[in-house]
Amino acid sequence: MESTDISASSTDNDTQLQATQTHTLFRLQSGRTMAVVKKGTTCLLILAYCVYFSFAMVMNFQKAIPLLCITVFACFCIFYTFTKRKFGHLIANPWQCNTIRRFWTSKSKKISMIMYSGVALVMVAAMVLINLSTPKNLVSLAGIALLLFLSWSISYHKTKIDPRPVVWGLTLQFLLGLFVLRTNVGQQTFSFLGKQVEHFLSHVIAGVEFVFGDNYKDFEFVFKLMPTVIFVNSAVSVLYHIGVMQAVIEKLAVVMYYTMGTSAAETLCTASSIFLGQPEASFTIRPYLEKMTHSELHAIMTAGFASVTADVFGLFVVYGISSAHILTAVLMSAPAGLAVSKIIYPEVEVPETEKLSRMKQNENSRETANVIDAAARGATDAIFVVFAVVASLISFLSLLHFINAVINYLGELVDINDLSLDVILSYILIPIVFLMGVPWSDCRVIGEVVGLKTVINEFVGYQRLGSYISANQVSRKAETIATYALCGFSNPTTIGITLSGLGALIPSRRKDLAKLVMTSWIAGSIACFLTACFAGLMYLEEESDFFPSTTLDTTLRVSTTFANTFTNSYDNLRL
Repeated sequence: MESTDISASSTDNDTQLQATQTHTLFRLQSGRTMAVVKKGTTCLLILAYCVYFSFAMVMNFQKAIPLLCITVFACFCIFYTFTKRKFGHLIANPWQCNTIRRFWTSKSKKISMIMYSGVALVMVAAMVLINLSTPKNLVSLAGIALLLFLSWSISYHKTKIDPRPVVWGLTLQFLLGLFVLRTNVGQQTFSFLGKQVEHFLSHVIAGVEFVFGDNYKDFEFVFKLMPTVIFVNSAVSVLYHIGVMQAVIEKLAVVMYYTMGTSAAETLCTASSIFLGQPEASFTIRPYLEKMTHSELHAIMTAGFASVTADVFGLFVVYGISSAHILTAVLMSAPAGLAVSKIIYPEVEVPETEKLSRMKQNENSRETANVIDAAARGATDAIFVVFAVVASLISFLSLLHFINAVINYLGELVDINDLSLDVILSYILIPIVFLMGVPWSDCRVIGEVVGLKTVINEFVGYQRLGSYISANQVSRKAETIATYALCGFSNPTTIGITLSGLGALIPSRRKDLAKLVMTSWIAGSIACFLTACFAGLMYLEEESDFFPSTTLDTTLRVSTTFANTFTNSYDNLRL
């Protein structure tokens, strides 16, 4: 009887094993079939897109330029990913062992001072040479020197400042400003990007008219500007879901890490601050916040004060501010924030993420199931931003009106009429805005808007600047410099947001945050003013004053001419 049971049990086990093997084999075959189908579908889609892209380029080249730019960018990303995956170790190893790089990152204070002093002198000489035809711009050079001296004067460790992040931060600002404001390619590129952003933001009107009707213009600020925040935040959330934003932030962080020599955590957070607010950017390095050094905490707070987020970007554009200049200012202020922060609070400890290899890839904190969920999550999150902006504007503008009434009353008692906080700030800041490069005739007006931004917030500053622009009361140069100076969250409101946001993430470091927040706010303001100084240094009134066209300029013109000729020939053949 026992032998019969054992035989039956053995038969059942064999049957179960055979069924398991059959199921496993079926899964493998199904997986291979799905992989083949997936690859075949991908190839067909790529082929179909290539055919469509070719027809679009031939039949309507000028209108298809945005499609061309997106396609080139996508191809570059694919090529970069493939190269990094297949040959990344072969490229990285020689670079890591390079003698020049070891010299460039030398810890010897004497060598560093000599080397970076030489780089600084070369940069100053270049600034002077490019402004031989516009000597008035050199006033901004004095503004840069004054702001750097002010940063050094309030430094926590004046004798321990590392020149590398300072010199490289200013160099990156200089190179980006030179590219955007002094070359045809740079100006046309950022002008094109700015127009695409404005075109993208114009689509919010479809949703606004459907929800609020054609009479939304009676309350344009609430019914047009605020939906812009929701629309942009939703789009950014979708880009995060598909991985585009992470890729862009990672590349920007790598550039600043290898040039400026800052730690991986603070560099990644600074790069994230270009698109996100301070609390959201901190999520990208959340595992490392608790153990960050005082200098790193100072740097990430400064980054939040020196930049603006993507969701309020559209608000400034609607005020009539140049989208190309805002986009440039955001990029330029990132390295400036790190540079100024490392002057005011230089690194005197050993960061946990001193080397990039020690920092593990952190998953995006906004976990979304699909694109629809990402869009909905972004729109929901933006509601709090909308309420915060509306509430702050109502409260601060009302408070400003009350303060102006009190000041005006006190002024009338001593026969001083039309005295207000705006007037007081405008006169106090005249020397600073003049050293930024603002023409003397515009200094009082620009001093007013910069003062409103610093004491109240950037929304009030841009709103006032927009009204002056629409009334043609400021010159183009003053408008440009003011746009860069106002482009940052360095205002009293953001101090509370930064303390509450970071304090909730790292409650054990609240005392450190409270100790550093005021100098971080000052550092963020100085970073914005530095960016404005570089804008004034690179500004040209007439397009004819630009440098001679570069090789890239010539290549673009030849390519456009060839495409137009080819298109005309094709049209003639069709006729």
